[in-house]
Amino acid sequence: MFGALFRNSMGGDEDDEKENLLEGSKATIKSTKRKYLVLRLLFVTGVALNTIFGILGLLTFASFVQSGKPSYENGFDTDLEPAKDSIELVVKTFSGGVELDSNGNFVMDDGGHEFIGSPGPAVDQAWETLLGGLNLDFDEDEVVLKDSTFQWPESGNYFTGLDVYHTLHCLNRLRQAIYPDYYTNVFNHPSDPSRMNHIDKQSSAMQISRLCNGDLMGLK
Repeated sequence: MFGALFRNSMGGDEDDEKENLLEGSKATIKSTKRKYLVLRLLFVTGVALNTIFGILGLLTFASFVQSGKPSYENGFDTDLEPAKDSIELVVKTFSGGVELDSNGNFVMDDGGHEFIGSPGPAVDQAWETLLGGLNLDFDEDEVVLKDSTFQWPESGNYFTGLDVYHTLHCLNRLRQAIYPDYYTNVFNHPSDPSRMNHIDKQSSAMQISRLCNGDLMGLK
């Protein structure tokens, strides 16, 4: 009887130990799985963050490289520095081209007529207003122009101008050359080149300007 009770008691203890071992093993497995899931989550999060930061870094670098390229927005090395603060880019649709009407005849569209057509006071005034910024004077503290242009003896300022206005000036001279009977005093100054030399010079300047500032917009 005592032996049976003793064996039952021992058997119960063994069952308790087995249950404790099973519970301990399950807890260890759960803890291991939990750690594995945490490590996996941290790994995935790290990879995702590194990918995001890598993409942002590439975009930032690309934007930096793009912003440093010479362009009308960023400027060019040859730009006259004092002029930059007074100039801004404006998107504008120009008109004044030649079109075909419904009868197949060439006609001018409705815009840009103030600069073309038969010569007269209105056309001359339009060009004079357009070329208002042709000639510029700077003192030696504003811009480094010494040895690249001439200096006015009276004021000591240095003479210069922007190429865009010089190109427009050349275009206006070519326009005036078409009407020699009207613009009789344009090409006859004793110290100026001849009329043909003027035309050749202005034509060459226009060609160089267009080659250096070629527009890739498709014609319509």
